[in-house]
Amino acid sequence: MLDHGEVADRARALLPIHRAAWVVERARASLRERTVRLGAQQTAPIDRDALWEYGDDRARGRHAHGFTFLVDWVGAGALLTAGESTALSDLVAELFTAWDRGYGQHRATAPEMAFHDETTAQRLLGLVSVLDELSLSEEQRRELTELAARTATLLREPDFYGGVNNHGMFQDLALLAWAGLVADGEDPARQESWDLAEQRLQEYFLSCFTSDGVHVENTPTYHVMVSRYLPLLDGLFTAAGSPTAGLFHRLRAGATRYAVHCVTPEALYPPVSDTHRRRLDSVENLETFVGGEFEYAATAGERGRKPLERTATFPASGYAVTRSAWGDPAASFIHFTCAYNANYHKHSDEGSVYLRSGGRDLLCESGAYGYNWQDPFTRHAYASAAHNTLIVDGTGLPRTEPDDVRFAAEPPLNELEVETAQDDLLEVTGTTRRYRGRVWQRRLRVDHGDSPSRTRLHLEDTVSSSVGTGALRFLWHLGPGLRVKLRADGAEVFDRLTKLMEIEFRTEAEISLQLLEGVEKPSPQGWSFPEFGERVPAPVILVESRAADFSMATEVRLDGFVWDEEERGTFETLVINTRTVPTSSLPGSVPDQSVLFLSPYRPLADRDRLLTELVKAGVPVRYVPGIPDRISHAGSVELAEAAVRQFATAAIDHIRREAARGISVTVATAGKAFAPGAIAAFSTRSPLITLDPQLPFRARDPRTDRLAARIEGLVAGCSEASADVVVSSDEPVQVQRAVTMLGSALPVRRDLSALLKADVEDAFSDMIVNSVLARTGDAISYTAVYDRRTRAFLVNLPEFTDVEMSVRVFQGKTEVHVMPYSPYTAGTSLRVPFTGKGPHRLRIHLRDPKGGDAAAFTTGTLRVR
Repeated sequence: MLDHGEVADRARALLPIHRAAWVVERARASLRERTVRLGAQQTAPIDRDALWEYGDDRARGRHAHGFTFLVDWVGAGALLTAGESTALSDLVAELFTAWDRGYGQHRATAPEMAFHDETTAQRLLGLVSVLDELSLSEEQRRELTELAARTATLLREPDFYGGVNNHGMFQDLALLAWAGLVADGEDPARQESWDLAEQRLQEYFLSCFTSDGVHVENTPTYHVMVSRYLPLLDGLFTAAGSPTAGLFHRLRAGATRYAVHCVTPEALYPPVSDTHRRRLDSVENLETFVGGEFEYAATAGERGRKPLERTATFPASGYAVTRSAWGDPAASFIHFTCAYNANYHKHSDEGSVYLRSGGRDLLCESGAYGYNWQDPFTRHAYASAAHNTLIVDGTGLPRTEPDDVRFAAEPPLNELEVETAQDDLLEVTGTTRRYRGRVWQRRLRVDHGDSPSRTRLHLEDTVSSSVGTGALRFLWHLGPGLRVKLRADGAEVFDRLTKLMEIEFRTEAEISLQLLEGVEKPSPQGWSFPEFGERVPAPVILVESRAADFSMATEVRLDGFVWDEEERGTFETLVINTRTVPTSSLPGSVPDQSVLFLSPYRPLADRDRLLTELVKAGVPVRYVPGIPDRISHAGSVELAEAAVRQFATAAIDHIRREAARGISVTVATAGKAFAPGAIAAFSTRSPLITLDPQLPFRARDPRTDRLAARIEGLVAGCSEASADVVVSSDEPVQVQRAVTMLGSALPVRRDLSALLKADVEDAFSDMIVNSVLARTGDAISYTAVYDRRTRAFLVNLPEFTDVEMSVRVFQGKTEVHVMPYSPYTAGTSLRVPFTGKGPHRLRIHLRDPKGGDAAAFTTGTLRVR
């Protein structure tokens, strides 16, 4: 039956060929420039080394060694001029010949992707399409036919079979295409290839869809990609007279429901698992899912037949999907995951919730970044940390489990129970037992109203532990570009100044909230991946608690907001001159202390240098950079003065919010960021440490007088005022003006005016740490700095009057210098000559000259330039 003409016609449908008119220009560009397109983005020159060398980029290697660019070239063949068509055929033959000589005949030494299982299948599909569609010389056809036969032989090898997965499926599709279109009718390998492919495809398709009709590889786009072959194989095996055709016919009907309901209101698939966000209304997809419902979903209601139900659950597969309306691009759409159907493309996304409403991703996931496992962003995309899920003791779920663990688990590792699945009401509970010694249940209730904004989400998270207390962290990823205002018990989410959502957390346990965005180290957090290899910062809310057994209710509101009263801004929501103020939040281990650092430097400039010792000491920091620029660029004299008030108000609110959590804030400022920091510190009776304090306006500016009067009034009315002033040689007149307004009750404690500003800045981070820890009694108050002018360390102990000191200099753990005079020197100030270079620490030994107890401490890192 393989010689039946309809078999060949049906086999051609298996070939990946683009037939659109735009392929002509792609083919002409390749001929003109001698380049090829590798995937959607990359272009590579037609040079053996440049084309097939891929480094760590396995996706690039797949496209190059799989010859996937042929989908454009073959489609363009019949549309080119005769001369162009001949040139294209010559180029194809040239590339296959070069590949075969460089790699095909040297499999033992070829790179991995040259003989990757699915890549080899794509290469054979490309070869078959070339042999079937392009005009070739006799010599070219002979060489390519021989290469195709060798490739088919390889695909038949049991040890080369990719297995019961989509890689194995492509191998078998390639064998069917080769047998139906290229193989010699007298070659016994033809029928052997057909029978083997048919048997393996039957085995695969019997196992690759769940009883709900969902493809097991955990991703809507893979569901569609595999489903696309159901009608093709149905038609092919029907033409060949094979009873296998009935299997594919039955599966096609079952696969449509999931394909329809996973489509978001804007006619794409949600960014869950390894989804590629592409248009869905292609000819191939519309021919796969007949009946009109998929067409309606994939065209956002422009064509097709509206589905009869708005809520669909797939309990055997672990998915639940609901929407407020069909055909409304602003509809609310929710996708809930508690799935583990196969290891392929599995993300650690149990319990994750995706919410889109009003045309915006509100609760979302990072998405897929790529397949290069060496890239930290690829690993992050698969991890729990990239989903709206749970992390325990800093660790998420493993991506997969050993098969013996997964299949033997009773009760199952993951479970989705459906209570209600109506158009306007969804109630489901997802349970995962993959956390070692813990069971996490997330109950989700979705109520739809008469408009998208009337949708409400109610969640109940319950963690039961048999292994004791752990650090629990629930993550809520938000869409890129959204602005978040944290509250003590939730968050408000804005698009610029328009509120889109409130998310409120209710629990009897003690929780803390943290907001991160665009963090790269120590590990990525707060990112969205719109395309493979692309990343943009996106906010993520971390809800943290420490407990054994834990429960928390979460409510998500899209209107009817309960936090509508006018509130003073925080740094998370502060907007000056229509721009949000970028801040960094660095977590720490010190439980009841934190630092608010208002900086004059531009965003990220000098941040690490200024915060190094704080990070090492585990002191949490909120770092707000670029304050003088924000003030001076506010737009007018009045707005600049208002910007100072806005910064001060945000600082006050931050301090009070931290105080409500039992955390004492030390305010640190430098340069012209002094004014809002001083106002906040003295308004809240918080300690202040300031380096070279200056006002942001000129000396004779009336705003300077008003600011000075306000600060002086706050100091006079604050009996607990505490300022630690550090002075270098920078702007002495302006600094003295600011110091004067602090009053005689606040003397300069660290007069380093003989030193360069850069030297003092190098030590300022250590001074902040010492100021915080000395105030709590956890450290001796000291000043230590390196003076490059005199090439010496300067040490001062301001709270001692009678002491002897000895100093040793360390670089890392190595002692590199000891004081050259008496082991102990009397006095509270000491100069230690030193001519080294790089980061060093001082080990300072103290003793009472009258014979009292000795003490010792180590400074933070001091940079020696």
